Amino acid sequence: MLTFIDIEADNVVGIRVDGKISGQEFDAVAALLEKKMKDHSKVRIYAELAPWKGITLEALMKDLRFGLSNWKRFDKEAVVTEKKWIKRWAEIGDKMIGSIEVKAFPFEKKEEAKQWIQE
Repeated sequence: MLTFIDIEADNVVGIRVDGKISGQEFDAVAALLEKKMKDHSKVRIYAELAPWKGITLEALMKDLRFGLSNWKRFDKEAVVTEKKWIKRWAEIGDKMIGSIEVKAFPFEKKEEAKQWIQE
């Protein structure tokens, strides 16, 4: 299940994922991101993944297409999770994609993550 989280900064899309992301849920996120992209040259993502159980193949393919065609439109992503492998992927992504700052936070620091994504 995916729910949206209100974030003060208008250029940030906040989401909370409980379980597995479906193609339909990804479509809802993509639609909101596209709306924000009309008003902002760069957008940001704040994502709470608890408990995250993966992504359907359909959603993964949509995510890859959307991400590759819009990667220059993102400048920051905050990931809140307790999963060590996701934290490691965030570190790798931060180094591999120099134009996007990616940072992982544990749940006890989610307020810090919300502050960071808005700076």
